Amino acid sequence: MLRQTQYGGSVTTLLLGVGADPQQAAKARAEGADLIDVRGATRGALAAIRASLPAGVLWTDQRTDPLDADELAAKAGVAGRAAVIATAAVCTWLGAPVVRSRHTRAVRRSIDMTASIAGHRPPSHAVRGLA
Repeated sequence: MLRQTQYGGSVTTLLLGVGADPQQAAKARAEGADLIDVRGATRGALAAIRASLPAGVLWTDQRTDPLDADELAAKAGVAGRAAVIATAAVCTWLGAPVVRSRHTRAVRRSIDMTASIAGHRPPSHAVRGLA
């Protein structure tokens, strides 16, 4: 799954949301997750998630661990959502292909902002003439 921007380049970082149950998976997808990590879902929950979401958005790879912004922020000794958002921005800037987080909406905005600053996508909201 690779999205193209109007600038002609591809978005380099995908957001992996966490979805251990159907409600959590649907919320993560609605908040902008490109993929849903269903590795922690039970068999019943996985069946319900598969019935409600397209198969192409489910992450089930047990061999590969994506960069987990929540875990990296905790390992750095900094707690809170702001630390997770900053961690996701740094991972995006450094070219991480996939960033995983439970803070889907905030991290989606962080990834998009960083991609705009890097010139991979247009800004979401441009304001001119602030003087």
